[in-house]
Amino acid sequence: MKKLLFGLLMAIVAQTSFAQTLEKMQWFNEPEQWEIKDKSLSMFVTPQSDRFDQAGLMLRIDHENYIKAGIEFVDGKFNLSTVVTHKTSDWSVITLDKPVPYIWIKAVRRLDAVEIFYSFDDKTYTMMRNAWLQDNIPVKVGFMAACPDGGGFNVKFENFKVKHLPDMRRLEWLKKNAE
Repeated sequence: MKKLLFGLLMAIVAQTSFAQTLEKMQWFNEPEQWEIKDKSLSMFVTPQSDRFDQAGLMLRIDHENYIKAGIEFVDGKFNLSTVVTHKTSDWSVITLDKPVPYIWIKAVRRLDAVEIFYSFDDKTYTMMRNAWLQDNIPVKVGFMAACPDGGGFNVKFENFKVKHLPDMRRLEWLKKNAE
């Protein structure tokens, strides 16, 4: 039996999204046990939920259009993964040599693209995926976790923040129309 304890430190940088705080977030599927304390969300991931033991960040337009990125445990190995869904899903993975105590995930939305980065130290970030996501439409940003096989696990999300980028279309318009 594996014991999973994920520590995920997340940030989303977006052009069109609204700032969120942990206290104002809404659950789609509320876990049985969760707590917000010291600006972090801790929860016990409910057993027999979704596919693969996983936890991470989700950007969601609706149930058919979303991106989730984080860490997962599949076939005895830890992976960084990104799932991009537009009615059907594709999945990209980076296998880790060993478990890591923390992973930082950053998503940057620019117009119709989302760049997903990871870091093991919050200093050096590596891109793990660039994916299309419809622009000019609000995106819900939050956490995801699932445990289909095991008896559940604990996960802690820390340092979550949404930072707005300047609107690229507005900047281009100002540049073209400057007098």
